[in-house]
Formats: sequence, structure tokens, C-alpha cells
Amino acid sequence: MKQMDASLPVFKGNTHAHTTNSDGRVSPEECMRQYKEAGYDFLALTDHWAVGEETQYRGMLVLPGIEYDFTYPTQVLHIVGLYPDAKLAAGMQRGMDHQTVIDHINQAGGVPIAAHPAWSLNTTEFLCSLRGVDIAEVYNTMSGEPFNGPRADAEAILDIAASNGKLFNLVAADDSHFYQGEQCVSYTMVQAEELSVPAILDALKKGRFYASQGPEFKSIEVKGDEVIVETSPVNRITVCSNRVWVKDRCVSGNGLTERIYKIQPGEKYIRFRITDGEGRIAWSNPIAL
Repeated sequence: MKQMDASLPVFKGNTHAHTTNSDGRVSPEECMRQYKEAGYDFLALTDHWAVGEETQYRGMLVLPGIEYDFTYPTQVLHIVGLYPDAKLAAGMQRGMDHQTVIDHINQAGGVPIAAHPAWSLNTTEFLCSLRGVDIAEVYNTMSGEPFNGPRADAEAILDIAASNGKLFNLVAADDSHFYQGEQCVSYTMVQAEELSVPAILDALKKGRFYASQGPEFKSIEVKGDEVIVETSPVNRITVCSNRVWVKDRCVSGNGLTERIYKIQPGEKYIRFRITDGEGRIAWSNPIAL
């Protein structure tokens, strides 16, 4: 079983960004300009309760997107919705419960994403209760210092959810608001048939992507009781799973490009985390075993 298919092209994108259409500091035009000049293939403008239209910006695909937010006594829930067509977002209003909104995104053929679960203080019980949400932000640049408290990285909470039966596929996103250094940092690499809205959404639904800040996953393949991962040159390849302790979980060195990992008894899932010489990270989707 291969998680990555080398026969398909890979597109770099940011699935979470804000503009002056809600609480962002720059116009949609300026947001698109910055991401285009940083080499992105696609971008979603996801303003709060304000859907962005599909467009092309100098060859960069702009997906129809929106962010819905819900406030509860001890946590919040923010759901990014990526739609096949902006018109399909019609009818969603503040005051609706989150499951109604999630169901609407799915029924419209869209993709719901649980945004910044660590920043949102989401509990594992709450995350596991979400029906129809299969993707979460493992890293959200805006949710960390110097813009927020240190809650950008949601790996721990998502591993706990996975260990309790809810496996989320992982995207990384900037959640750009201020455009003071948080933009163009964390992104998602999507293997799709082509650079179009239907193809990108299809790839997200099928799990053909990984989250990154720089390092690249070339191939991830399960062969019997082993998993073989091939990467761009990195300094560390780490295996994460439901097991609390595994011998040789982290392998470190200079210019590592491959690791063969033997699946351990009791492991229900595994995922890989790779780190390059500049400290930049990439995260694979979990593999159910």
C-alpha cells in the first residue's frame, strides 16, 4: 500500500488565510500576490462566514473557502470549509450548530477541516465526536508565538485522538491575519490529477497529501510488517504511533533520505515526522494498521 503516488504531480497550497473581508489586515488582492510570489500553486481565502470565490491569480488557483467559528464554555471550534463552488455555501448562518454546518459542507461536495485544535483548546472527546471531519490542522502558524501563545502544534492532541480511534489526516496552514511573518510558512503538498478545484478537493478527500514547512515526502509504502519512507535530505525521521514507547523511534543524522520501520506489536497507526537542518518539519498522514 502506497500513501504517496509518484505518478501524480504535487501542488503546494495554503488552505487557510484571512483578508479584509473579515479580520485580516490585507486585501484579497494583496494576500493572493504574496502567496503567488512565494511559489504557491493554490490558495484558499477563508474569511469568517464570508465565502471566497474561485478564481485564478496569475496562474495560481484560488479555491472557494470560508471559516466557520463556534464558541463553547471551555473551547472553540473553527471549521474551514473548502467548496466546489462558492454558491454552495449559501444558507449557513451564525447560530447554527457545528454539526449542521459540517454536514452541509459534506453534502455540497466540499471538504471540512478542523482548524488549529490546540489553539482552540479542543478536548480529544470533542474532536472524536465530530462526524464527517477527517482532516485537521497539525500546525497553524498564526496560533504560535509571537502572534499567540505556543499552541501552533497540534500533534499531541491529534495523536491522542488517533489512539482513541479518530484518525485525522493532517494539513498545515498559516491562518494568515497580520502578514507580519506568519504568511507563507506552513503549507500542504497535494498530489492531484491536475490543478483544478475538483481535483484538489478529490485529492484531499482521498488523503493524497502531506503537511510541510520545507521537507518533502517522496514515497511512503507499507510492505508486510515494514513501512518504507523516502524523503528529501533531512536530519531526523521520527515515527509516531499509539505506543507510548518504541525503541529507536527517532533516527538522526545528516542527509537522511530513507527509513525502513518495522511495525511493532500493538501499533494501531503510525505516521512520520521529518525535520531538516533548518528545523523545518513535515508531517505525513497517519496510516491505519
